Amino acid sequence: MKKIIIVFIIIHSTFLVANAQWISQNSGTNQNLYDIEFINDKTGWAVGDAGVVIKTTNGGTNWFNIQNPSGQLSPNLWTVVPIDSNIVYVTSGKDFAMKTINGGLNWNVIHYCPQCNSSFIGAYFLNKDTGWFLGAYKIFRTYDGGLTLDSFYTPWFDIYEIYFQDINTGVFTGDGRVFKSTDGGENWFDTNVHVGGSFPMFRKLGVSNDNVWIGGGNPKIYKSSDFGDHWTISDSSLGAFGIGFVNDQTGFIGGGLNALYKTTNGGINFYRQLTDPSSLAFISSITFINDQTGWYSCAVGRIYKTTTGGEWVTNIHSQLEEFNSDSYKLYQNYPNPFNPITKIKYSLNKRDYVEIKIFDVLGKQIKPYISSIQESGNYEIEIDATEINSGVYFYSLFVGGERIETKRMIFLK
Repeated sequence: MKKIIIVFIIIHSTFLVANAQWISQNSGTNQNLYDIEFINDKTGWAVGDAGVVIKTTNGGTNWFNIQNPSGQLSPNLWTVVPIDSNIVYVTSGKDFAMKTINGGLNWNVIHYCPQCNSSFIGAYFLNKDTGWFLGAYKIFRTYDGGLTLDSFYTPWFDIYEIYFQDINTGVFTGDGRVFKSTDGGENWFDTNVHVGGSFPMFRKLGVSNDNVWIGGGNPKIYKSSDFGDHWTISDSSLGAFGIGFVNDQTGFIGGGLNALYKTTNGGINFYRQLTDPSSLAFISSITFINDQTGWYSCAVGRIYKTTTGGEWVTNIHSQLEEFNSDSYKLYQNYPNPFNPITKIKYSLNKRDYVEIKIFDVLGKQIKPYISSIQESGNYEIEIDATEINSGVYFYSLFVGGERIETKRMIFLK
């Protein structure tokens, strides 16, 4: 029997409001934000749904909307890569990538494939000219700032974020996989993360020198100390959507319900941070310019900033409980992202009352898909999202009225 230790945390919301070190910023948008990046303590960018590109030049006190051509071509923006105050790259679906060389005043579309059912979700640049874009089963490399793109095959479809140490050595993440290249992205090999039969959505990379952290909905955080050659389980109780590491020891992971955790020992331990108790938005991206000053972005346009490195949850009363986690299992939906059909598998080890519920990023229930007494066994249901809007959703397995596990899925129209 697998045993998991759960720590129950009791927090007074008034205490959180009075002492929270993550301060909400007015982004000027209510669209889901998927990536936030800063080049210094003043200048930063964030991107999200509906072609939203926002920029700040005063550390986030004010954010202003940047007009761009993505809204007419491929409006759900996934990644922003600012090189300096002038040069910025942004990516989206349909292999869309655009670039500005004057701080957002004008944009040039680098690549666009309207018939392609894939996304440039991940992008990384070593400098203003040398960079890589991720698409389904392919990667594009440029040595001249996007004027020309070389295309190479990658052995995976659902791929998300990419990072290169130097011009030769890089890694990218996918559903349940991390691949590595030692020849500039021309060839890739599976680094064999120990995920068993699951396919957690490794949406973000945390990187510091040779250390790499990834997380999904298992829930587990995985770490490599040799840039992907070998992997260990850093934490077996937390999942993550957003990940950001300041150095080899200090990093943050974020997930649903505005839950943020911090480590100061390289991921051996993660502790809950004080965050806004009024927000249930998922944390999509985390960025720091030093160990004190950082930002994270969320659904529905929320952005938070700290200048103190955040603050731990205090006044904690803990109670330990053991339970048999082998009794029930919820698997990652597949395909993911999807349009409009996806499948969800789950397994039961005994007869019980079962519910599968889907929620939006605000915690509003969309629809109960399963609500019945079921016998032990393996089950699969099909979800048709035709009647809902594109975006990020959460689905949960409830057994006997108790929420057992929650995972994320992305619907892309």
